[in-house]
Amino acid sequence: MDSSQISSLILFVIFVLMSAFFAASETAFTSVSEVKLKTEAKNGNKKAEKSLQLKQDYNALLTAILIGNNIANIACSAIATLFFVRLMPDYGAMVSTIVTTILLLFLAEVTPKLIAKLLSKQIAMFGASILSVVIVLFKPLIWLATLWQDMINRLVPIEKVNSISEAELLSFVDEARSEGSIEAEEHSLVKAAIEFDDVEVGTILTPRVDVNGVDIDATDEEMEEAFEKTSHSRLIVYEESIDHTVGILHQKDFHRYQRAKAKGKLRVPSIVHLISEVDFVPPVMKVFDLLQMMQRKKRHMAVVVDEHGGMLGIVTMEDTLEELVGEIWDETDIIEDEITIVEEGRLYQVKGTYSLHKLCELLGIIPSDDWISSTVSGFMIEQLERVPEEGDTFIYDHYAFKATGVKQRRVNKVQVKRVHSTEV
Repeated sequence: MDSSQISSLILFVIFVLMSAFFAASETAFTSVSEVKLKTEAKNGNKKAEKSLQLKQDYNALLTAILIGNNIANIACSAIATLFFVRLMPDYGAMVSTIVTTILLLFLAEVTPKLIAKLLSKQIAMFGASILSVVIVLFKPLIWLATLWQDMINRLVPIEKVNSISEAELLSFVDEARSEGSIEAEEHSLVKAAIEFDDVEVGTILTPRVDVNGVDIDATDEEMEEAFEKTSHSRLIVYEESIDHTVGILHQKDFHRYQRAKAKGKLRVPSIVHLISEVDFVPPVMKVFDLLQMMQRKKRHMAVVVDEHGGMLGIVTMEDTLEELVGEIWDETDIIEDEITIVEEGRLYQVKGTYSLHKLCELLGIIPSDDWISSTVSGFMIEQLERVPEEGDTFIYDHYAFKATGVKQRRVNKVQVKRVHSTEV
């Protein structure tokens, strides 16, 4: 083997390494998390900062990588062809094609991309400085490629889509949890925040049957008794029927009125003047919009009404916040879990008021668009097509739903049990 052949082999190896570098860089910058790079950059990592700059101008980066990779691959093919034609004049071109294809495929494509997928952040930061120089060298070609891309976009208009959808974001959060990057509580909070603007008021309201109200003509003693029955610091005030809600009475204002009345220092002629306005909202209103409205109007409670103006229930600011952070308990609350996991993946005890959406998410059941219920008890009634009695059971999607607590036509407790296909 003469010196020219040795030089050809050295050049071939160099161009294979170049091709491998560009292939690895492409995969690394495609896979690396921009959030991770931002975190590293904020901590003072200059390589992460440089990588972040390149990723944010991904079109120029990708064009430079593709140009560099093609130059390296073409050079490999040319050098290999010259090398083998000298050794085997008759079969050199064919042998060169086979050998070059195999070597480039495994050494410059598959292997570097597999490694880059596993070490995306490290490889992105390692290659950032080199790629910055490559982008400068290929600036004229990148400019031409950009013009070509703009021309294609004008000829074939492509609707711009968001860089990341809500479903993809939720998938990233689930992946971070499965990898142990975030704790279970953080995972729940982030998912709740992402899904918050999709939640409707009708799914979180306190139903009408659980609402404690008082007639506007009630005595002080009756109002005091009503406050003792409710867990809220505000009381619905109605006229004749709870469907004719006239406002809200704050417990603090009521007690202040009573003390002033006892001392003979009343500033208002009657307690009616202490009743504040109440907002009426539809069940389809988004919880996010309701929270904004409450903040803007400085109110803590709203009445949920149907299309006929009848009361469906009430919703409080606490209810909206609990959608984000989970149950909020105070010293007067009796802590009771809405769902008890008896056996993970197999047996659950659920309160009738528990969110049907949350239960489906836990069990892996895909909700039907035909369902009108938002709670587990409503789902029981909907599936059985009657008011359940204790012990009533039905099977849905390999889960047996059994009413274990029924009182006054209300399903208070439900047992959910995984059943085998032979039992269905």
